Amino acid sequence: MTVAKPIDVWHAPESRAEDGPWPRASAPDAPGAVPALNPILALNEAIEEVARRLAADVRDRGREAEIAKAVVHTIHQHSHRAGPGLSLQGLARNLDALAEEAMFKLSMFRRLVHGGDFQPAFQPVVDLESGEAHHFEALVRFDPGAFNLKPYEFITFAEDVGLIHEFDLAMCRKVLDFLEAGGHDDYVVAVNLSAGSLESPAFLASLLELLRGRETVRRRLGFEVTETGKIADLGSVNAFIQGLRREGHIVCLDDFGAGSAAFQYLRALQVDVVKIDGGYIKNARATSEGARFLKAMTWLIHELDIDTIAEMVEDKEHLAAIKSCNILFGQGYLFGRPSTSIESFGGYKDVVA
Repeated sequence: MTVAKPIDVWHAPESRAEDGPWPRASAPDAPGAVPALNPILALNEAIEEVARRLAADVRDRGREAEIAKAVVHTIHQHSHRAGPGLSLQGLARNLDALAEEAMFKLSMFRRLVHGGDFQPAFQPVVDLESGEAHHFEALVRFDPGAFNLKPYEFITFAEDVGLIHEFDLAMCRKVLDFLEAGGHDDYVVAVNLSAGSLESPAFLASLLELLRGRETVRRRLGFEVTETGKIADLGSVNAFIQGLRREGHIVCLDDFGAGSAAFQYLRALQVDVVKIDGGYIKNARATSEGARFLKAMTWLIHELDIDTIAEMVEDKEHLAAIKSCNILFGQGYLFGRPSTSIESFGGYKDVVA
C-alpha cells in the first residue's frame, strides 16, 4: 500500500517543516549524527500504521488502503482549514483524532449508501427553443441532520477514498426506482458517473446487471460522465459508453472545457451531449471575446453532431448570451433550483421567449 503520492499533494509550509517531531539530521561528520528522515515520508508511515491498526480493530485487513486514503483526505481538509500556519508537528499530534474523524466519515458513507439514506434532487435541462424540459439531472440530497458533509464534500470524499463507484451505483438504483414508480412515465433522468466508476470492472458489471433487471424504464436513465481528466484508459471507457448508447441511453460529457485536454476527451469519447463548463457561460456574458470563443466552441461541437448544454444559467443575461452562441439547452437557477419533487417543475416557454 502506498499513500505517499496523495500526501505530496499537500505542501507543508517550509518555514514550519523544522517543527516536526522527527529528528533532523546532524552534519554528516558530527559525532552522534542521525540519518536524515524525510518528515513527509515519516508522516506517510504513521498513516499506514494507523490504517493497519484501525483495519485490525474492525477485523478487516482488506480495508487498510481505504482507511489510509480516508485519513489522507481528512488531513487535506484539516490542512486547508488550518491554513499556512499548520506544521507537521501539529498533524502528527492530531493524527489519532483525524483518523477517528476519517473512520466516522467512512461509517456514515456506508450507512447512507447501503441504507439508501439519501434522495435524488432533480434539476431540469431545458430546450431553449420549445421551453420544455428535455431531461433532468439527478443530484444527491441528504435528510437534515443525517450527515455533516455538504453534497459536494460527500462526493469529493467518495472520489478521494475510491468509493465513488458504490455511490454511483446506489444513485442509479435510486433513480430507476423513481422511474418505475407510478406517474413518472414522461421523465428522463441523468445520473453522474465518475472516472473511478467507469474504470472499475466490478462497477460496470454491476451496472449492466442492474439495467438488465429494469427493461421497462432503463432507456429513460441517462448518464453524465464526470472527472474526464482522471480517465486513464479512454478507449475502454468509450467502448462501454457506446454500449450504453446502443441500448438507448443518452450520454453527456460534463464540465466540458474545465481542463486543458477537453478536446482530446471530446475526440476520444463519443457522446450525445456536451455540457459546457459554467466558466465559459460567465465569460460569454462578460466580454465580447468570451462570447466569440463560446460561439466557436459550440459550432465545433455541433459539427460533430453533438448537442450542447450550458450550465449555470442564472438570469436572463446568461440566457441571452448562450442563445446568441446557438447553444441548444440550458440548466441553472433561472429554470429552477434542484428539488426532490420533480413535479414542481413546469414549462419554460415564457422564460426562453
